[in-house]
Amino acid sequence: MSEKRYDDILLICDLDGTLIPRYEMIAEDNVRALNTFTAAGGVFAVATGRTPESALPYLDGITINAPSIFFNGAMLKDLSADQVLETRTLEGDLWRTFAARILYQFPRACVEVYTQEQCNIISPKENDDPRLEEEFYSVNHTTLRDMEDATWLKFFICDAPINLSFIERLAKELGIDQCSTSFYSDANYLEFVPPGTSKGAMAEVLHAMPAYTGRRVIACGDYENDIELLRMADIGIAPEDASKEAKEAADRIAPPCREPIVPWLLREVL
Repeated sequence: MSEKRYDDILLICDLDGTLIPRYEMIAEDNVRALNTFTAAGGVFAVATGRTPESALPYLDGITINAPSIFFNGAMLKDLSADQVLETRTLEGDLWRTFAARILYQFPRACVEVYTQEQCNIISPKENDDPRLEEEFYSVNHTTLRDMEDATWLKFFICDAPINLSFIERLAKELGIDQCSTSFYSDANYLEFVPPGTSKGAMAEVLHAMPAYTGRRVIACGDYENDIELLRMADIGIAPEDASKEAKEAADRIAPPCREPIVPWLLREVL
């Protein structure tokens, strides 16, 4: 019997909550299945809110043979060539005003500004979200003043959900909602990226590249920031323990995140 081939498939996977259970690494079963997939002609890319630097430790030993999506769609980067192919940026002085208001009005928030190079924290160090140390983030503790002239790709706030709802209201009051796309990537994580930016929008850019344009897109994701990716795919897949909105956007429901999704995908979907 001939070996199964995946020459017509582009697989794009979210990391946290999809390939990676919280505070764990990618299961060996997922690693083996991904490498089987690429060895048989499949193309694999990551789509994550992380920086490339914080994603790479999880991807050791995995063949990634297409450019990947970072900062929830604000960057497309070829990891093998260490080359940034596209970015989307937050423009205007209004972002500095918004950041200053959050720092003043929400003194316990962890406020992060993402540039192409790194994660910059402009709130007090004691406010740092534990994930930063536990999940391989290299951070630069700095001030809003020092970030004023930098090029921002993503603006991120970690705080109690009730406070984030007030920050959403502040964004509307200042007009931030008119010059950004915002979403939750967890109950206490509110993110702002440039207008029209999403994992799904950048996946469209990736799919339009000549090397991938003829392939069917299979996408996997678990949260609000994955919805556009799931919708653009030919087949969108969400784990059973994904958010309600992600499951509604998906075509297929996989087992929970703790059960490796890629072997299931190769067996049940492809």
